Amino acid sequence: MSSLRFDHAGRGWRAAPTAPLALFAALFVALLLPAASARAMDRTKGDPPSPAGQDLVVIDEPKLLAAGIRKLEGRHLTLYTDLPASPEVDALCRVFDAAFPQWCRYFGVLGANDAWRMRGFLIADRERFRKLGLLPPQLPPFANGYSLGDILWLYEQPSDYYRRHLLLHEGTHGFVRAFFGERAPPWYNEGIAELLGTHRWDGNTLTLAYTPRSSDEVPMWGRVKIVRDAVREGRGLRLEQVLAFGPTAHREIEPYGWCWAWTALLDGDPRFRDRFRALPGYLNRPDFTQQFERLYAADWRLLQWEWLLFTHNIEYGYSFEAEALDLRPGVPLPSAGAAYSVAAHRGWQNTGYRLEAGKTYRLTAQGRYTVCRQGGDWISEPDGVTIRYHRGRPLGMLLAAVDSPDVPPDPSRGFLDPVAVGSACQWSPPVSGTLFLRINDSPAELSDNSGAATVFIRPVE
Repeated sequence: MSSLRFDHAGRGWRAAPTAPLALFAALFVALLLPAASARAMDRTKGDPPSPAGQDLVVIDEPKLLAAGIRKLEGRHLTLYTDLPASPEVDALCRVFDAAFPQWCRYFGVLGANDAWRMRGFLIADRERFRKLGLLPPQLPPFANGYSLGDILWLYEQPSDYYRRHLLLHEGTHGFVRAFFGERAPPWYNEGIAELLGTHRWDGNTLTLAYTPRSSDEVPMWGRVKIVRDAVREGRGLRLEQVLAFGPTAHREIEPYGWCWAWTALLDGDPRFRDRFRALPGYLNRPDFTQQFERLYAADWRLLQWEWLLFTHNIEYGYSFEAEALDLRPGVPLPSAGAAYSVAAHRGWQNTGYRLEAGKTYRLTAQGRYTVCRQGGDWISEPDGVTIRYHRGRPLGMLLAAVDSPDVPPDPSRGFLDPVAVGSACQWSPPVSGTLFLRINDSPAELSDNSGAATVFIRPVE
C-alpha cells in the first residue's frame, strides 16, 4: 500500500504579511457550517475512506440490465446509463480515467492509491431511475449534476461537451472530498470543480483547466456569457460577493459562472497561480480562510482591479498574462516631460510617471503597429482604424488612465473609464496617480499585435 502526502515543493507557500480583511468575514460563516457528513481521513493511508452516502443507492445489476440500463466500466468510474451506445457516451469512463492523474498532479496528491473510484448515473429518463431506486428522495434538488460520497448523478445534456464537463465537475468534487474532506467554502468548492471541469478532449488526449478560445469549443457551457450578460445588465459581482456565496447559492446557475471566473483568474495569472495551487494544503484545516487571506493580503487591491478588468472585458481566450497590471506607484513627471513606448501586444502599461490632479498635460503619440492579422496585417496609428471598433472606440486607438492607490477600484473610473488620447490630447486627470497607457484592443486578441507607439507626456504651463 502506498502512502499519501501533500507535495509542498514548488507549491508557492509564500508568506504574505498577515493583515485582517473585513471582507472575508462572510467566509467564516461558510467554514463554520457543518460538513455534509463526517469523513475524517487518515492522511497517512493510501486508501480513501468509505464515503458516507454509499447506502443511499443499492445497485442490483441484473435488475438494472433488465430495465434497459447499460453499465460502462473504467478504472476509476463505473457508470450506469439509459442512453444508447455512442462514441461520445461510451468514452466517458476513459475521459474520467484520463482526469485522475491530472487531479493527482494538480492537487499535489502523491502516491494516491489507484483503487480510488466513483460510481455514477447518467440519466435520460428520470422516472425510470427513480423507480429503480437510483434517484433517492433524500437528494436535494439539482438541475444538472450532483455528487455525494463516491456517487455522482448527471442528467443528460444537449451537447457532448457539457455532458463531459458535468462529469469532470462532479468527479473533481469526489476527488477533493475523498482526499481533502469538505471544509472548503462554496466559492472554492464549486470554483475548482468548474475550473477543472472546463476541458479540451480530442478523443484521445484530455486537458483540464483549459481556457476556451471560442464558444464553439464549449457548446452549452455558457460561463463567459453568464458573467458578460450580468455585467452588461449592471449585475456584476464584486469579489466580496463571490467569496460570500453560501451553501445553497449554487442551486442557481449564475454562481457557477462567477466562481469559474474567480478561480480562472487565480489559476490563470502567473503571479497568483502558485498561491492558489497551494490552497489544497489547507483544505482539511479549520483555518482555510485565514490562510487564503494571508496568502493574498499584500495583493488584494491588485486582485480587485484584475477582477474588474476580467469581468468587464471578458472574452473567450482572455489573456491574463497580457492584461497583467503593474500597480507600482510612479515618480513625479519631470518638468520637461518624458516619453514612453506603448507595446501593442500588452494591456495597461505603467509608464512609471505620476500625474497631479488639477494640472493639465499634453500627450502626443506617433508610431505604426499591427493590431490584427486577419486577411493580412492591419496597420494602425494612435488614432486607430475606423474599419473596426472595440468598446465603442476605433481599434488601435491610444488610451490613457490614472491609478491612485488612495482610490478604491471601481468600474466607473480608472482603467474602465479611460481617456481617448489618439495622436494628441490635453488632459487634466481627476485624481493624482500613476499614468497608464494602452492601445484599444480585446484582451483575447492582443497576441497577434506587434510594434509600439511612442508617447510624449509634458505638463502644460
